Parts: sequence; C-alpha cells; structure tokens
Amino acid sequence: MFQAAYVDESYDLTLGVYVLTAGIVDLADAERIRSALRDLRPGGGKLHWYESDHSHRLHPAKAVGVLPVGHITVIGRGKRMRAERARRKCMETLLPELDRNAVGPVVFECRQPRNNKQDQELVAVCRRKRLLSVRIQVSFVPGGSEPLLWVADVACGARTSVENPPTSPSSARRRPRSRSGSLDGQEKRPQKT
Repeated sequence: MFQAAYVDESYDLTLGVYVLTAGIVDLADAERIRSALRDLRPGGGKLHWYESDHSHRLHPAKAVGVLPVGHITVIGRGKRMRAERARRKCMETLLPELDRNAVGPVVFECRQPRNNKQDQELVAVCRRKRLLSVRIQVSFVPGGSEPLLWVADVACGARTSVENPPTSPSSARRRPRSRSGSLDGQEKRPQKT
C-alpha cells in the first residue's frame, strides 16, 4: 500500500481554534476517490466547506465519510492565536505523525507564495531536527486542481463546525474564518515549546 496525504486547514481565531487535517489516501484508490469527489462539486467548481451553507454541508460530509480514506487531525488552541504560528505548531505535530504512519508524499493546498515558502522552511527545520525521514516529500497544488484535497477540506470544516455549531449564539455573531476542512480519525495536540 502506497499512501499519500492531502492536507488542508480550517480556523476560527475568535474561538482560538486552528485545525489542520491530512486525508490519507491509498494511491491505488486515488482515481476512484477523485471521481466520487468531482460528482459532489456544485456547478463544477471546487468543493469548499467554508463557501457552503449548513444545509449544503451534510451531503459532502456523508459522501466523504464512506470513502476509503483515513484522517489525522491536529487541533491547535489558544486565546491569542496567530494563524501562521498555529499552522507551524500543527505542522510540527502532523508531519512526523504522517511519517510514523508510512505516508509518502504530502500535498498541501497552495496559499500565497510567501506562505508556501514558510511551510517549506518549516519542513527543512524538521528535517534538520531529524523529525522527518526522506519519505515525506511536500508539495503544493491549487485546491481546484486536486479533488483529493477536498477530503481534508470537508473534514476540517466539519471539525471546526463542532467548535462553533451553526445553531450556537456565537455563530450568529461571527462567521468562522475557515479555509478548508477535515473530520478526525486521529486527533493530535501540538506540543508547547
């Protein structure tokens, strides 16, 4: 079995929650999963949890729930959290966990070039600290071009929604600042340094 991870994030800094999820896919199943995910696209665009309203989230969540994928979710919490620091702390936990689970390539959804560069620098630091083997190869692709990233998008969005349900009084006052999503198979907490 040759596995790859497809990683996305979701966060609500008003709640002090940052979620980073890897959808783990056996590459023998990848095309079948991509096809199933493309069938979920509203109007042929990218499947994106944050842009869907509550009534349109149940179908993708159920569909992803029956796909042959695993998930590892890392949740960062803090009162005065900054998104990039939270991401780095979560990545420092997630990447070694993927390595321990014999996951090979790790694909992140592209962000701004400077953000991708910061992520690559973090990977280099983890290698220097010997936290990662050569098996972990990180790349960045646009979310609209790789449906397997949508697994993590849905899972992260669902997990973030648990933190701020649509029926809670706080959700009426603020909209979660979510970029993508995941559900948890495993949850890890970043270590404080």
